[in-house]
Amino acid sequence: MENLLLMGIHGRIGQHLYLELKEDYNLFAFSSPNQDDSELDITLLKNDLFILPEVEKALKDIDVVIFFEDPIMRLNRLTQGRFEDLYVLIADNIARACQMNEVPQIIFVADEVSPDYMVDVLAAYGADVSVTSTPVKRYGKNLSYKTSDYNNVRSVQRAPLPPGWNIKEVGRYYFEWLDEILYGLINVEFAAQLIKIHVIKMEHPVLVIEYDAKASYNGVEIYRIKGGGLSRRAPNKTPRLEFRALPTRNEFIIALHDFEPKLPWGIYLMTQAPVHSLVNRIYQVEMIINTEAPRTENGRPKNRSY
Repeated sequence: MENLLLMGIHGRIGQHLYLELKEDYNLFAFSSPNQDDSELDITLLKNDLFILPEVEKALKDIDVVIFFEDPIMRLNRLTQGRFEDLYVLIADNIARACQMNEVPQIIFVADEVSPDYMVDVLAAYGADVSVTSTPVKRYGKNLSYKTSDYNNVRSVQRAPLPPGWNIKEVGRYYFEWLDEILYGLINVEFAAQLIKIHVIKMEHPVLVIEYDAKASYNGVEIYRIKGGGLSRRAPNKTPRLEFRALPTRNEFIIALHDFEPKLPWGIYLMTQAPVHSLVNRIYQVEMIINTEAPRTENGRPKNRSY
């Protein structure tokens, strides 16, 4: 029998597909870490949908992927951003993983609110994408301040990629831009692979970020948050800032994953969370209006060692 991957079995679409297909296929599905599969005729995958290497690992030996939205995609205490952008990010992960594992087919369960270019995202790396004929009725979603039992924070925004830029330049310029746009309040220090973000009158950096050259490839740039006064280290998770190119869209995604604040949750929601969201929105505008290469002395990003 063929190995068929469902995005999950937590929602009504996944449950229906499971019941219809379990007799004829070896079924796999992404799942939350604490879900028990002892009474299900399915293999539940505990891989993180937002970590590309884990998605690539999950799709090993898969023959067909059925792609649809499932509640597992939103398992965070706080998610900032539009559902559409989160959905595009996960679709890009699936498409890249299909390419790596030579998965030939993706079946996209169309709905009434997903963007019409989802097929382009899923097909960007060579998979054959089929679309269901009758869109599923679904209401629009906004993910800001959605709570769950999880303690981490995710932020996902999408912006146009300025003409002549590549994603490595976008990532580098973000930190240089922070240093400029919040001049007098924030100082960004570049030291080899490390980026240290300081706030005025504070002795120690509020964030220490390391560029991960090994994990950055094929249009995905990874910066790992290693410490600082605003970030708490969670077990088995390394918070990271990601810049990702969307090859068929002339766009990129900026995303913060698995971030756990040191501030008490209520204070974080009133201070750090809205500031982070505002900064990223301003950066989106910066990308929209910036039609030239990064504004540095040589017309390209400054020559950082990372």
